[in-house]
Amino acid sequence: HIGPVDAPGLVAIRLADLPRIVVSAPGLWGEGPAPQSPAELATLPWLALTMFYRDQVTLVPTQGGEPCQIAIRPRLSTDHLRAMCNAALAGLGVGIASTWSVTDALAQGQLVHLAPQWMAPPLPISLVMPPSRFQPARLRALLPLIRCSQP
Repeated sequence: HIGPVDAPGLVAIRLADLPRIVVSAPGLWGEGPAPQSPAELATLPWLALTMFYRDQVTLVPTQGGEPCQIAIRPRLSTDHLRAMCNAALAGLGVGIASTWSVTDALAQGQLVHLAPQWMAPPLPISLVMPPSRFQPARLRALLPLIRCSQP
């Protein structure tokens, strides 16, 4: 499961954190250099991923420091990461995406990593299961492999 696990009847074993970055199509911001700060990002059209943000986003400095919240007025809201990424590729706005979902588009120059000194708080990746007194041997063997294969 990606994101907080809020179901009280489940056991969640945290495996890793999923980094998230701000991206857009090249030139969405107009002439000049790409935005580097949250204040500059706030002036752009946004795409909202409603599972995690709707009308404001929180960004944290990659080198540590105080988080910054900016208000956004989304041009498009969706609950599907691929739809948000496709809208960003089409030049509709700025979005916050999981790094794995935009790696190829960034490498090919289809998307730009905006404000690289800032990122959205990472999302937890958890193995989720119903409560049980005993863990099956297969699960006990799988957990160290999953934890070792983190990027």
